[in-house]
Amino acid sequence: MNSDSEENLSKKMAELDLSKIKKFAIENGDVLFGYIEKCQMEDPNNKGSFGRFLDAGTGSHSLRWMASILHREHLLANTHGASSQKVSMDSFTAITADENMRRRVYDEAKELSIEDKGDVIIGNWKEGVGKDGHIEFASSSDDESKKLLLEGRQFDTILADYLVGAIDGFSPYFQDLIFNRLVPHLAEGGRLYVIGLQPLPDSVDGPANVMCKIRRVRDACILLANHRCYREYPIDWIERHLERAGLNVIQTRTYPIRYDHATMVRQINVGRSKLKLFPSKGMAAEMGKVLDDLEKESLEVTSKQESGRVTLGFDYVVVAERPADGDVET
Repeated sequence: MNSDSEENLSKKMAELDLSKIKKFAIENGDVLFGYIEKCQMEDPNNKGSFGRFLDAGTGSHSLRWMASILHREHLLANTHGASSQKVSMDSFTAITADENMRRRVYDEAKELSIEDKGDVIIGNWKEGVGKDGHIEFASSSDDESKKLLLEGRQFDTILADYLVGAIDGFSPYFQDLIFNRLVPHLAEGGRLYVIGLQPLPDSVDGPANVMCKIRRVRDACILLANHRCYREYPIDWIERHLERAGLNVIQTRTYPIRYDHATMVRQINVGRSKLKLFPSKGMAAEMGKVLDDLEKESLEVTSKQESGRVTLGFDYVVVAERPADGDVET
């Protein structure tokens, strides 16, 4: 790169607003993605490079993390307190089944100046998968319209960021086959990182029970609005299905979730956003009262805690790897 090009690049980077992604350059700025970066750095086959990267169920949060990797050198040099891993990424492909999400993610990719580093694609992993789980690839066809999503393409790293829990909203009952569908796109020796949420119990003893009540009422609102709830799966289910798909589970890590009042209110507001879609105004009005009572109860509970938070459940990261000499059935 000549001096003029370097100067233009420096000027372009200086003009970018990277405030949304700075936290990823700070140690413990995001514990889940920080753990993934640590694992990638410790992998002797990759030494911190994610290579060709597939975000199998993209969203704003994972897109910002990818942008932080693509801009990592700049962030490390220009962010106060930056001390994260010096990881890298060659390119990215981001998949979503929702057109609104695709537009939102693409717009953010442009805003963060990474649109030339990858693609944001709309697609559904369920397409082309038979009832017996067999994947009907059309690789012999020259007609691109007959090929499945990303047919013929492989990646060094795949991220499934809360993907399994979100599937029920787009492809109900496909959760048990999602890893089988992804594995053909993972290069031998490549890694699949799964981020998920351990399902919350229906009830618990103690102050954290208010969050169980909020979850139940929120989901009731979603169903009464004729929408589908996300369905989270426990970590042991994830590990079993990764192994059934032919992958080796390398590591797992759990992170307890601490809910403050603002976090609880966000979940209550999800319920409130569905009230206008209820079958009757009377039902919506009564459910609105239930939600208001839950907001009051959550404030009372959290204000009595020394930290202002209650602990319930956990997020998890599962690290799986495709054997270097492993054949995977499709």
